[in-house]
Amino acid sequence: MSWITRRVTRLAHKAIGTNRLITDGEKIVVGVSGGVDSLCLLHLLESLNRKGRRGWDLQAVHVDPGFEGWNSARVAKACRTIGVRYEVLRTDVPLSVVRNGEGSCYTCSRERRKTLFSFCSDVGSRKLALAHNLDDVNETFLLNLLYTSSARTILPSQPLFDGRLVIIRPLYYVDKAMVRRYLKDAGIRPVRNACPHESSSSRRIVRRFLERLYAQDQRLRTNLFAGLHNLKPEYLPPRKGRSQNAEVRVLKSKVTEA
Repeated sequence: MSWITRRVTRLAHKAIGTNRLITDGEKIVVGVSGGVDSLCLLHLLESLNRKGRRGWDLQAVHVDPGFEGWNSARVAKACRTIGVRYEVLRTDVPLSVVRNGEGSCYTCSRERRKTLFSFCSDVGSRKLALAHNLDDVNETFLLNLLYTSSARTILPSQPLFDGRLVIIRPLYYVDKAMVRRYLKDAGIRPVRNACPHESSSSRRIVRRFLERLYAQDQRLRTNLFAGLHNLKPEYLPPRKGRSQNAEVRVLKSKVTEA
């Protein structure tokens, strides 16, 4: 076993154990886009399950959003290579964008989530594994802070619908560089299905900003992540009441007008 496989496996064990993400014998639906993150997650879970004899019932699911030139066949081939049964589900994001008049990124995310949630319900799975990693945690925090005025991010375990479904993120402590090295070491090539709107997305803007910071000092990546788990409430503003919410809205409108 290579050093990168050992390291990623150890961090995944930490996420699964510390946050009680999966118990032996559970049925797990794994969302697979075909990108480096999701294929790393699928390969890792398959390996942990096989070597650890955990008895997990793994089911890979790929959602084809309906964009022109989208290659679901290559994603299916990657799932077969890893050795996990898979399902390809199709939705029509471009049609939903036109019909609802909403932003493409928001609509795509919502439609893919709805499709995955429905599939989990249909097959009787309470756990949906997604491949968000440490870098995604950092990006999502800044994305929400800058674009929605809220200090929140993704969690390793996120219960939904009164606990009937739980989104789990076993790669929570693994950064993007480790993900890439792990998949390369496993000999699996990611599938490049380009979103036609990704170049103008807010997340991409935040990602490029962080990448410039990380290039100056790699410690900033883990410092930001650790800082999210080391908040000092005594040095943060108190939670807003209704009157404070109104004041903040007025302040935001004045800033926008200026």
